[in-house]
Amino acid sequence: MRPPAAVTSAEAGGIVDARLGRPAQDLLEAAVVLEAWGGVPSDAALALDAAILPAQVPPADGGRFAAGDAGRESGRASVVAEGVALLVAIVAVAVWAGPLSRQLGAATLEHTLRIALPLTLGLQWTLRSRLLGRPGGLRLLAAAWPEVAAATGATAAALAVAPGAGALAGAFVLIWVGGTVLARRGWGLAYAALVAGEALALGAGVEAAPSLAALAALVLAGCALAVLTATDTATEAPGRLRRALAAGAIGALLGGLLVGDTSLGWGVHGAFPGLALVPSVVGSLWGGYHLWQFHAAVPHGLRGVPLAEAGGRIPGGPAMAILRGALVRLLGATLALSLLVAAAARWTQGTDRAGLFVAFGAAALVCLLASLHESLGYPGWAFAVAAASLAAELAVNRWVGGTVPGLALSVAGTLGTLLALAPLVGRLRSPGRMLATALWIR
Repeated sequence: MRPPAAVTSAEAGGIVDARLGRPAQDLLEAAVVLEAWGGVPSDAALALDAAILPAQVPPADGGRFAAGDAGRESGRASVVAEGVALLVAIVAVAVWAGPLSRQLGAATLEHTLRIALPLTLGLQWTLRSRLLGRPGGLRLLAAAWPEVAAATGATAAALAVAPGAGALAGAFVLIWVGGTVLARRGWGLAYAALVAGEALALGAGVEAAPSLAALAALVLAGCALAVLTATDTATEAPGRLRRALAAGAIGALLGGLLVGDTSLGWGVHGAFPGLALVPSVVGSLWGGYHLWQFHAAVPHGLRGVPLAEAGGRIPGGPAMAILRGALVRLLGATLALSLLVAAAARWTQGTDRAGLFVAFGAAALVCLLASLHESLGYPGWAFAVAAASLAAELAVNRWVGGTVPGLALSVAGTLGTLLALAPLVGRLRSPGRMLATALWIR
């Protein structure tokens, strides 16, 4: 049997194309693929440079990154869709809180939100990882309809038989997760109009159960129409199921983090908890959108770097600059918008205590960093960060109770941020093969 080092240039090019689904953009990327999947040592890959790159990379820049650009734009669109849907869901909590509390009772609404928000985030993260975060995500969703229908049916059945507010939570989850699909299709404004219409109906005294059921049916029909009329093209296979389930578990834990602090008063303090969360959601969305520059800036920054030196520390490299930019955007937007929400607190049955905004800002930080770990191929560490944060929140909540608004969530968010940031900085300062593999090979 011929040793791996003796692979021909044609075979090397075939391995690269098969694994990436596109031409390699530089020697670093080609060498990573050849060593990881072809068993070709790095020195042998370097020797093949002259043979494989001119033949595999078109001379015109316009076509060189076509597949990569499509994936990046699809990923960004998925982030925006998920953010828009989550933002609308949070605003819905705010504007529905008063009428639903009066009809159902504050305790029932709070219990419903404790079920619905974690489940919503878990399903959103699963859909993004498996389908919607990939090029042609809506087409992939259409092709996977038996899988999606089975998962939807199982979730609905479990909630329907759950004691307490299971049915109501199911309606919330369907409305909010369906919003992700509608926003991904570009129908975010129509979705927001539906949510606003429900707020007007509830404010006018319409019964909650039938009106929410009707809204859920409308959203479900809209999702079907969005998928059937999608014009995008699927250029990649669905994401791995195991990784999608891991992403869903991370999202569910982070959703639990948002509702685990009893001092926040979900369903009790009127519209204010939902409105207080809006600044951090907007900041997290802006920061997350900025992070997608990793997929272009990091490989560009590594061009011309010898493979043997690519794993060395690059303190001022593009990866750290992008991370700093994302954090500045998150913190800046959160601070500015928090001041506006605090100024309106007297009209929303809320409080202007800074602790609530600090708590939600800390939660936004840990959510952003955990999401980055997951997208770079470290779902295990992201899960550990989310689980440790939630455990810390529940512990502080038990020991201190709700005496200090936002204290439990602030402690949990700070702990999670420290746990996520330290290893992340180390990885981003030494991008090399690890980062190239995580960003380009899925």
